[in-house]
Amino acid sequence: MSTTNYPFETQIQVSFRDLDALGHVNNAVFFTYLEAARIQYITKFLEHGLPMRFDLLDIPIILVEAMCSYKSQALFGETLTVGVGVTRFGNKSFDLVYKIVGEDGRLVATGKTIQVMYDYDNNSAFAIPEVIKQSVYAFQAGWTPDL
Repeated sequence: MSTTNYPFETQIQVSFRDLDALGHVNNAVFFTYLEAARIQYITKFLEHGLPMRFDLLDIPIILVEAMCSYKSQALFGETLTVGVGVTRFGNKSFDLVYKIVGEDGRLVATGKTIQVMYDYDNNSAFAIPEVIKQSVYAFQAGWTPDL
C-alpha cells in the first residue's frame, strides 16, 4: 500500500551524518533526499514503456529551482518515505513534486523542483521529447497530486 499516494516512492533511512546539533535532520539534507527520489523516479519511468532504451545520463536535464517546506522534524534511525511525481510539463521544463512522510504517517516535508531539458554542447534549453512525456503519463497512470 502506498504511503504518500504518489506514483513513485522510495524509502530513506535517516543516518547520523544527516543530523544537526539539535539532533534532527538538518534542513539542507532534505534536498539530498529529494535528489535521491528524483534520480530513482527518472530511472524508473525510463524503464516504463519507452520504445528505445535510455540510460539516466541520456536524459540531459538541469535543475533550475528547488524548494522544500518543512512540516515536522525527522530523527536519527527513522525510515522516511519520499513520494515523487510530475505535475506539469512545459515546452522545455517540467515540475516534480515531493511528499516526505515519517514512519508513523506524519507529514515531514513537501517539495518541488523544476527541471529543464538542456543541451550542454550548445548551452541552451530544448523541447521535451514527446516520447518522454508519454512515458511519464503512462507511468503515472492519471495520478494527480494532493497538494
